[in-house]
Amino acid sequence: MFKSTFVFLGLFVLTGCGFQPIYGAGTNSVFETEMRHIEISPIKDRIGQQLRNELEQRITPKGRARVAKYSLKVTLNESRQGLAVKKSEIATRANLNLRASYNIVEKSSGAVIATGNSRMVTSYNILTKTFATLMAEKDARSRAVREISVDITSKIAAFFKLNRNKTTDAK
Repeated sequence: MFKSTFVFLGLFVLTGCGFQPIYGAGTNSVFETEMRHIEISPIKDRIGQQLRNELEQRITPKGRARVAKYSLKVTLNESRQGLAVKKSEIATRANLNLRASYNIVEKSSGAVIATGNSRMVTSYNILTKTFATLMAEKDARSRAVREISVDITSKIAAFFKLNRNKTTDAK
């Protein structure tokens, strides 16, 4: 009895405070009102293409609006760092560092309305077989791209959620 009363009271408090999940469905959600109006500009190199595809799937899961109001421009930088060095000075493990910088540009005015950065470090083993090492590095890169796309999407959704009145007044 106490548990159900506590749960009911908790739900009552949450509904009264105006809490709305960012990813919530409905006509008033950030994804329905603003995110679907973002056009993602092409990103350089193969890894950029992978990030663009991930961002497209996350930002506009139901498809982009016919007329985009915003343009998302992303720049990627990748680096590697050897770790776990043996006495023979051969690294057996590596970190893959992936950094993304992004700008959201309002297409009507050309003004940059938001900027941000995202960084992800993933590790992989350096093996004696070249093919196995290449596959491990490819997997680490895919994991980093996936996590950066989640981070960028969350930051953009939070920006539009917090600045909803400013972006809708600018229409």
